[in-house]
Amino acid sequence: MNTYIFDPGWQKECDRLRGMETLFDRYTTQCLLDLGVSEGWQCLEVGCGAGSIALWLAEHVGSSGRVVAVDLDTRFIEGHGKANLDLRQQNILTGALADGAFDLAHARAVLEHIPDRQRALERMISTVRPGGWLVVEATDFGGTTAATLARYADPLEDAPLLERIFHAVEAVFTAVGGDAGFGRRLIGALKDAGLENIAGEVHTPLEPGGGEWGRGTIEQLAEHLVHTKLVTAADVDRVLTLTADRSRYGAPPFMVTAWGQRPAA
Repeated sequence: MNTYIFDPGWQKECDRLRGMETLFDRYTTQCLLDLGVSEGWQCLEVGCGAGSIALWLAEHVGSSGRVVAVDLDTRFIEGHGKANLDLRQQNILTGALADGAFDLAHARAVLEHIPDRQRALERMISTVRPGGWLVVEATDFGGTTAATLARYADPLEDAPLLERIFHAVEAVFTAVGGDAGFGRRLIGALKDAGLENIAGEVHTPLEPGGGEWGRGTIEQLAEHLVHTKLVTAADVDRVLTLTADRSRYGAPPFMVTAWGQRPAA
């Protein structure tokens, strides 16, 4: 069963995903460069979304390398024109992927949506060759993190409303088996999976209005948020007004990037 709460057919979904790329691509690509991604690498991109990281990988691995990009819906990256980019519409839990075939497997803002996150993580690890790298990025905005993020609001008087919105989005995630705080648990998940040379980073930029990704998330989930009874329709409308105001600033969810190597033996 598909438990992903965002509708890829929503008219602004591509803009929402590109908003996330604008916020976080620079952190993702720097991590991948630091791990040595270069000519000839074989890479797996899980949940390719609007396609920026899959396309970036295809550029960096060159004609002697290969990128396999999978997603439940691939419409936003179709017609990419890259001979070394193999696009597949499939589920990471059930789709056919060769064991030990990749030097790198990467996913961003994917595993927090999958109820069986451990199995998805193990599936990704199985596709990586011994000595290869797994890079997983996941958001953290649930629990006490909601209050922390809300305190970055400028002006600060918006903080209580923003905290309630974060908790409402968390409730929508939880209702379908998602985990709004999975980023906090990433390092532990990689340790439990037996990876080596594990490390990680936490980051989020402060954006005018809070960024298009956050605004698009609230707009698409508006009805679900009201159904949680943690916020009202007027609250949602107020937040959408705030996030359209580029004279104010806000913090989107923390993005946690964690990586580790599959043991060589």
